[in-house]
Amino acid sequence: MTNKIQTISIKKNDQSYLKRLLIDYPKISSGRKNYANQYNRVLKNILLSKAYDRISIKKPNIQKKFFFKEKGKILLIKFKL
Repeated sequence: MTNKIQTISIKKNDQSYLKRLLIDYPKISSGRKNYANQYNRVLKNILLSKAYDRISIKKPNIQKKFFFKEKGKILLIKFKL
């Protein structure tokens, strides 16, 4: 049995609208200050759930290593199947 490396990618959107909102309405800036980091965390969770769906069809036991890679405006996850 050979292990194939699977890749799932998702395109990142421009988050500049948040900066414009904060300039226009400075009182809404309470809460999380690192909007870009929060956005990356959400994208990573989406990629992990997609990878879980692919893996759980093949093998019910999941003990895999996932690798995230960022290329410009694309976020990738790599794992072995």
